[in-house]
Amino acid sequence: MTRILGAALAAALFAVPALAAPLEPGEYKVGFVSEVTGPIAFAGNSFLRGGQLAVDEINAGAAMGAGAKIAIIDKDSGSDPARSIQNTNQFIADRSVVAVTCCILSGVANAVKPVVKNAKIPLIIHGATLPGLAEPPMVYSMTVLPGPKDTATAVAVAKAIQPKNAVYFLAADNDAFKGRMMASQKALEGMGVATGGTVNVLTADTDFTAAATQAMGLKPDAILLYTTQAPAVGIIAALRQRGFTGMIVGNDVLSPDTVFKKLGPAVVGVPFPISFSPDLAKTDVAKSFVAAYQKKFSAAPDIYSAQGYAAIWFVAQGLKAAGGKPSREDLAAALATQKEVEHNVYGGEPITAGQIDTTDTLIVAWNAEGKVVPWTGK
Repeated sequence: MTRILGAALAAALFAVPALAAPLEPGEYKVGFVSEVTGPIAFAGNSFLRGGQLAVDEINAGAAMGAGAKIAIIDKDSGSDPARSIQNTNQFIADRSVVAVTCCILSGVANAVKPVVKNAKIPLIIHGATLPGLAEPPMVYSMTVLPGPKDTATAVAVAKAIQPKNAVYFLAADNDAFKGRMMASQKALEGMGVATGGTVNVLTADTDFTAAATQAMGLKPDAILLYTTQAPAVGIIAALRQRGFTGMIVGNDVLSPDTVFKKLGPAVVGVPFPISFSPDLAKTDVAKSFVAAYQKKFSAAPDIYSAQGYAAIWFVAQGLKAAGGKPSREDLAAALATQKEVEHNVYGGEPITAGQIDTTDTLIVAWNAEGKVVPWTGK
């Protein structure tokens, strides 16, 4: 019996495909096109910090193997497409750089994509939200696409409060938000919620008094926001200052704690979808990430830092899977075989055609104590 079991075990072991050789010791560099200045520096700093924390953890825990280290080289683009391309080309010229991570704005990501594809260096997009950006084996997206989460939130709110009409605020210079708004609008109209109108704003706008007056003049039962963070904060403040007490529905840009610090009571109860919140961390990885981030940066992490963190861990995962002394193309091929981000803060991060997702949608809101809590449907 023992010999039978031993033979069966040996057969099973030999049936397992051969593992890649261990990753050779040395430093593997990732070019990080950062956005720590410019109109969305609030998010850019968070993405970079998440990546920096990932580097610390990967190297301290020898996650890629003994003697194998990962490093970030960051170059600020200020969210400018030309500077982003210039930075990417500098990374490409440095043969010690095995991959590039980039891009909060979808327009910037689309500008950088052909550059990396031509150079055959893997690009991991950490922030851009336009669907379809991922193109394995060279381009991957660690951004949880917010469009489906926005629509799920709009539908949940409509079911809860049963509005007759809705007004939409749109960042007219952002195609990704336009697509997100149209998907939610179509879903609500399908539920019988009439569109009262759309108020267009620009990402760089700072005064929303007239826009708030215009929206309120349409007498909406609900106002839905499809803008970047600065306009969203300004719109909420202007609406509340002008006496609007109805339902406002936000999006993931409301998740950083800086939003509550700016708006306070004005944002309390405003529902928005989120894939990660430090206040709702459930898994051991998520709890460890929150504690380590707070210790290193004296601030709470947010969805942006979680995505920057995932981008660097994904590169490390690919390097380990490639083994040996991988070229850029070897790394790209290894990344293309990965079915999920193994070290993630979501409790599940599957990858389909180079695009990550999460296993559920959290609909949350800020409470009066400045904590993100599950939205109660009120």
